[in-house]
Amino acid sequence: MKLVPKTAASFQPPRDKLLEGILRRCGAYYHPAELFYQELWRDRLGEIGFYVISVERMPHHPVWEIRLRGSLAAQTYLLVTKPIPKPHACADDLLVPQLKAEIRQIAQGLGKPTKRDCVGVTRSGAYFRVSFLWPLGRPGVLVRQEKRAEPFSFLVRPWLRKNRN
Repeated sequence: MKLVPKTAASFQPPRDKLLEGILRRCGAYYHPAELFYQELWRDRLGEIGFYVISVERMPHHPVWEIRLRGSLAAQTYLLVTKPIPKPHACADDLLVPQLKAEIRQIAQGLGKPTKRDCVGVTRSGAYFRVSFLWPLGRPGVLVRQEKRAEPFSFLVRPWLRKNRN
């Protein structure tokens, strides 16, 4: 008796025509790699509690510029969870050196550390502008856009009603 190996095609679930129609109407999901590091910076700073307005890498030099707004949670995180160095203990604004240290730590975590004198932070109220030299990433601008209502959820409802447990 000869055994026939089972192929991957025999383990496929039955095709769902309604789901295929929805996906055809909505299009395929594509995530471009050009703004990969810009999105990583946005995500890391967003985890701290910053509202990231824009992340930009200049086209002709490895200069990055990030504009963000610091929420109360972000400011508390910088002041409470990180020890303040003695030279900055008497500074007028403690958030600026703390944010510089956090940017250097994030850059090191993303692959390449930055030098201490290559990071600049300016503050205007709750808004910060961070510029630094960092060789990774492609030139481009990632700007936060307002969220629009998605029609996809209305298209998925019939499929969910049909396949709900």
